[in-house]
Amino acid sequence: MNDKKQVRQTDKHTGIIYVYEAETYWDKKSKHTRYRNRKLLGHVDKATGEVVPNRPTQASPANPESRRLFYGVAHLLNSLSDQIGLGADLRRGYPGMDNAIASIAQFLLCEDTSAAARFARWSRTHVHPFGREISSQRASELFETIGDKGTEEFFRARVARAGHDYWFYDTTSISSYSQYIESVRWGRNKDNVPLPQINLATILDAESGLPVCYRDLPGNISDVVLIRQLLNETQDLGIKRIRLCLDRGFYSKANIDALMAEHMKFLVGCKTSITFVGKAIRDNSSELRGWQNYDKASRTYLLRLPVQWDFEQTKKRAYLILCFSPERALKDEEELSQLLGILSYELNSGCRQDDHERHYERYFKQIRGGRYIGRDDIIALERERFGYFALLSNDASLSAADAYKVYRSKDKIEKAFGDVKSRLGFRTPKVENTETLRGKLLCTFVALILASELRKRMTASGIDEKYTLQGLIDELDTIERYEHQRHHPRIITVTKKQKDIYVALGVEPLCAS
Repeated sequence: MNDKKQVRQTDKHTGIIYVYEAETYWDKKSKHTRYRNRKLLGHVDKATGEVVPNRPTQASPANPESRRLFYGVAHLLNSLSDQIGLGADLRRGYPGMDNAIASIAQFLLCEDTSAAARFARWSRTHVHPFGREISSQRASELFETIGDKGTEEFFRARVARAGHDYWFYDTTSISSYSQYIESVRWGRNKDNVPLPQINLATILDAESGLPVCYRDLPGNISDVVLIRQLLNETQDLGIKRIRLCLDRGFYSKANIDALMAEHMKFLVGCKTSITFVGKAIRDNSSELRGWQNYDKASRTYLLRLPVQWDFEQTKKRAYLILCFSPERALKDEEELSQLLGILSYELNSGCRQDDHERHYERYFKQIRGGRYIGRDDIIALERERFGYFALLSNDASLSAADAYKVYRSKDKIEKAFGDVKSRLGFRTPKVENTETLRGKLLCTFVALILASELRKRMTASGIDEKYTLQGLIDELDTIERYEHQRHHPRIITVTKKQKDIYVALGVEPLCAS
């Protein structure tokens, strides 16, 4: 005859004693009492020794008052937003619309290039700041509603939180074939390919590593005009003091003159093919590669030289920082040798490649008999510059090592552009007019700030060695929150691995309740 009995079992990992009700029966084969049809009653309170009933772990599908939503990533992103003041700045710029913008930004970051049409589905299954479903039509209306006035207020708030270190400034091109976007122009991207495009100019704070502001500009605008517009923008946003770090693509006499005319401190990369840079390398290569100029931290030889810059019939003091990397020199040597071997084979075997034509003309010449040989003088001249690069600055407070460190950290803005185009789906935005473009761009920029802060914390904690950005989001996206109209929301389950992620990122971990 079967009988019901209470059974207690201790979890070896947590030490919690669970109480079950089970039917007992006699197993004739083993001649032992066995248990079946176990039902969990609760757990033992360690303080009182009483059995505490467990609450239901799953809402009834037929109960319209309850639901389960994914909450783990929202908790992380909301915490980061509060810590860096992003939520407060959105409220300042877009009162009443800030939560909707934050929700779209979280979707863009979490769903990794998913189409905006999927946002409605995502908003039904996830906790997000807006708290209600946003249809794709409502999202489009929101993009069109976001105005430049709110954007200016938002940028001013972000500028006020930025540090006083160097600011990185760079541009990237975004392709678009819409005929209704005012700033679309035919221009050339970084690969010199002509396309109808928009230029996206971004300022990033070197101290925090976070984007501060941006501008969408006509696709055919020149670098000189960009610098002049940048100087005007900084005044409009209330930036009193700025030190710019620029990629070598911005080096030109006109740009340097414009910066010096505004008495602005700058650090810009220079090509070694520039006449005065090449001469400085030839004249100072022996001193540069002396042991006393070796920087152990960067494993690079560094030398700062004072130079005179011709500016409006006067001389301005500037500094040329010469750099030599032995590792880079070996890498350049290896890459050129491999390239020359491939080019020689293609030429002498008659298998020419269209994309190599400029290399054939530069490095080889044809001799009698139709054979091709290398232009040794050109190759030797190029090898002389292997491992060398240079920076130009008018900041007397920067040592050679400091200048190199600042410039090397410029890759933060390159990673930001990579996120905008690849992860956040803005390589070719599917928008039809200027208003929608600017609204979606603002939401993408908010997502970029969150992505930059998250990447920075992952790197600082070393957790980036275990997780990619998407892998970390996927790990936390399994945490659910149970909501019922008659009860406070509660977290279902949080693993130790998930708690460790929160702690590593400086966020209060969620706990099951």
